[in-house]
Amino acid sequence: MSVVMGIDASTTCTGISIFNNKNLVYSTEIRAKSDEWHQRLIEQKDQIEEIIKKYEPIMAYMEDVPLESRSSKNLLLLGAVHGFIFDICVNFDIKIEYISPTVWRSRLNMFDGTKDGRKREVLKEKAILMANKLFNLKLEWHGPKSKKTQDDQAEAILIAWSKINNK
Repeated sequence: MSVVMGIDASTTCTGISIFNNKNLVYSTEIRAKSDEWHQRLIEQKDQIEEIIKKYEPIMAYMEDVPLESRSSKNLLLLGAVHGFIFDICVNFDIKIEYISPTVWRSRLNMFDGTKDGRKREVLKEKAILMANKLFNLKLEWHGPKSKKTQDDQAEAILIAWSKINNK
């Protein structure tokens, strides 16, 4: 039995998925409410640890920091999030592998060859549609800026699936 976790993390919302072998057994989004990013990470910590304690994953697949077209502030925040998640994984003896957005999306054939098809908001909507189709879910898309949009959860599922299904 091989339990793995998919992670799409940020300071505002972290998507988590849990697979047992090739079966999706759990997925969620953890949203933080604080205005200050340090505090938002602390808000997410207990929930992430509870998921780990319940499912006991041995491996985590996490989206790597996309370096292209990012501001210095965004790179700093995403670096902090990665360090935060890395520390949690180390404390629970979970191996972690970082996967670039381009790699996991390519593995799942998400690129359609058009310029518009490479836009962030288009890819996020595609992630929701793909996760819904593959796993019979009802994740929602309300546009790229909506807090109701569940792209973080969809991407956490697909990041892990891109590795599990590729083996």
